[in-house]
Amino acid sequence: MDSRRLHIWQPVTCLERAQIVNATLNYTDRGLCLTLIDRNNTEVDIIYDKMSPIHDYVWSFRYTGEIPRSDLVDMVTEATTQEQSKNSSAEWFYKMSNSDYIEWFDQLPWIGSKEIPTVEHHIYCYNDGVFDIISDYEPRFVIRNNA
Repeated sequence: MDSRRLHIWQPVTCLERAQIVNATLNYTDRGLCLTLIDRNNTEVDIIYDKMSPIHDYVWSFRYTGEIPRSDLVDMVTEATTQEQSKNSSAEWFYKMSNSDYIEWFDQLPWIGSKEIPTVEHHIYCYNDGVFDIISDYEPRFVIRNNA
């Protein structure tokens, strides 16, 4: 039985729901920045720029196309029926509990979720794919309206 569960996370409400048409990911010596742009040309930078106890800005990140991540469909449906406190016209993101991604990371020979139990699995979906990020803090969100 799959014990993973998605929780709706809506730290910003300026992006139009299901209309994120472009995404860029940039990882440098200053951190990780994921930029999402909706069809109204509103941009949001999601910035992970704090040094973690594991001596990096994020624990891990990955990108997967939308079709291979169809495993999330049932969990998204469940999350939307379980959680009512959301702006349904604005995009939302997810945090995953019982994350298989964190479970994978915990198998590496390094610090893991037992040592730092506040670690979270953040999921950002857009029209073409899914970005997964493991971090022990929430990122900053910078909004730019370029309409």
